[in-house]
Amino acid sequence: MTKWDIVKETIFEDLRTDSARELQLRTLLLGTVFLALISAILTAMNIAKGWWLMTASTGLLVAGFLVAALCAKRKKALASSVITAVMVAVTFSFYALSGQNEGFACLWILLVPVIGPSLLGIRVAFFLSTYFQLFLIALFCTPLNQMVVDHYTATFIARFPVLYFAAFGGMGVLAVQKQYYLNKTVDQAYHDGLTKLYNRIYYTQALEKHAEDDFSLAVFDLNRLKYVNDTFGHLAGDEVICAAADLLSETFGSDSVVARIGGDEFAVISPADSEQMNELLAHIAQEALSWKGSFPGCECPLALSVGCVARGEFPDYSLEEVLKEADRRMYQDKSAWYQGSGFDRRR
Repeated sequence: MTKWDIVKETIFEDLRTDSARELQLRTLLLGTVFLALISAILTAMNIAKGWWLMTASTGLLVAGFLVAALCAKRKKALASSVITAVMVAVTFSFYALSGQNEGFACLWILLVPVIGPSLLGIRVAFFLSTYFQLFLIALFCTPLNQMVVDHYTATFIARFPVLYFAAFGGMGVLAVQKQYYLNKTVDQAYHDGLTKLYNRIYYTQALEKHAEDDFSLAVFDLNRLKYVNDTFGHLAGDEVICAAADLLSETFGSDSVVARIGGDEFAVISPADSEQMNELLAHIAQEALSWKGSFPGCECPLALSVGCVARGEFPDYSLEEVLKEADRRMYQDKSAWYQGSGFDRRR
């Protein structure tokens, strides 16, 4: 992956975890309420001084920021970010064009690349700052600059674009770096290093989140992994683990939480009902039979024991009791597999 690919992935990808989304929602809610309060104070000051055009613009900001805060309260992060960005773009473009307040235009447009990534999220802030770059190029570096010559001082016209581009460039690089390392930290915190599936931490959080929902839980355990490790080496064992992870991930898809919760243990939290789960488990069993490892002489099949429980089967059970039932069924299936195959369970 090239550096540009990493930058594009960092800017355009969605937030990966519920905790990251919750953090952005809280930031948006507090930020938009704070901006609405500041705009309300400015509106009161403009009314006192009789600046009616300024009053209308800051009043519009108050309304926009309150709507954005309401969206954040209702957990609509993208809508809140976009509304805030549009309000900022329209109002501050007006100030820059009209020359109503040279200091105000300079201050707020310079603040956009600074506060944007932390408040709006890097994706919306990126587009907002890009808009202002194009806007200022048109305003100061084309014949359109005649529109503002009479409103601004020569010093402001000469230096302000340089200040903005420097601020955007510096803060843009820092924001992308911050988001990139935040994404890597989240990946390491919630994903298994070998299989790239979710890890036990994420699985536990997902279970708690879905505790009251109607879901199916499947617990898987690899058979004969010790035999593969002892006979063919741990690289062969890793290949078996990764093959099982790929099979589970492909079968259950993105609607389910597929996690590696131990050395040879996997778990799936799925919205599928009992009938659908039976079909999926039958598919896994069929695909596992046809798997062949790449290590010479390794004829050990990809065998997975499974215990599956639908939450609706035991509505009165606690989450811990549901987990115990899934484990019990998995070990029951494992015993049956070893008895039927004739292999030594200790190997």
